[in-house]
Amino acid sequence: MSTVRVLALSIFMGGLAAACSNDVPEHPARVPLSGALNFRDVGGYQTVDGKQVKYGKLFRSDDLAALNSNDLEVLQTIGVETVYDLRHNYERVQFPNRLPEGDQIRVVEIPVYYPPLDRRESRRKILSGEFERGHFQQLMIEANRAFALEFPDQFAAIARGVADSGSQAVVIHCADGKDRTGFAIAMLLTAVGVPRETVYEDYLLSNIFLESKNSRNAFLASMGSMFSIPSSEIRYLVDVRREYLEAAFAAIDEKYDSFDDYLRDRIGLDQQTIERLREVLTE
Repeated sequence: MSTVRVLALSIFMGGLAAACSNDVPEHPARVPLSGALNFRDVGGYQTVDGKQVKYGKLFRSDDLAALNSNDLEVLQTIGVETVYDLRHNYERVQFPNRLPEGDQIRVVEIPVYYPPLDRRESRRKILSGEFERGHFQQLMIEANRAFALEFPDQFAAIARGVADSGSQAVVIHCADGKDRTGFAIAMLLTAVGVPRETVYEDYLLSNIFLESKNSRNAFLASMGSMFSIPSSEIRYLVDVRREYLEAAFAAIDEKYDSFDDYLRDRIGLDQQTIERLREVLTE
């Protein structure tokens, strides 16, 4: 295997191709951290009953491993008190979060691990040539159906934690803040009455903030395959697509008459918890 190929794949898999924060367009939702491109406030969305999601309460992000001292000050300024880390242990070991010193921020580790999405497995497929066109697209569709139906304990823990968080600011994140975090935020926004079209809009914002990073990573992964896998196919893996979240909602709609039924019967939330979520997240 050529040195160039190994280097390209190592950079892709290790996340060293992350874009500079200067490459990220300004957006009202994004909190301008140098070390986290996809850190944003989920506040401001209108609900079907005329309320809106509170600003400064719920944040979503990619990993927090590259935060600098200025970023840490921003976290303290916005009052983050709890961080939910949805990554697998190997991801946390490879890229440990950098948070303000002391015990003012509580970290809750809730791994949402879907083995086919393991980056090590993606690397193996790229190296081995075990690839058919459309594979990554189908993988992401199946992963989102799995998020909806196969991880009730994990998403219940997140929902209960947010419901019990009072006025504390909460961050939910994974590696890129788009897939596992994307479903977690979609679940919470839907639970409090944000219309589905708005939920899709929030979900797709990751493509804006991660575009420069994803473009570079797709090229590097294609290079690592000696261009046997086109970068356009890699983009199915590194981007988010509306069809991915649609697959999650379709999996729910096929089995449950309403989203509240899903929250109660699959996720295991009682009505009191659902009501607390709405009280805590909306105004």
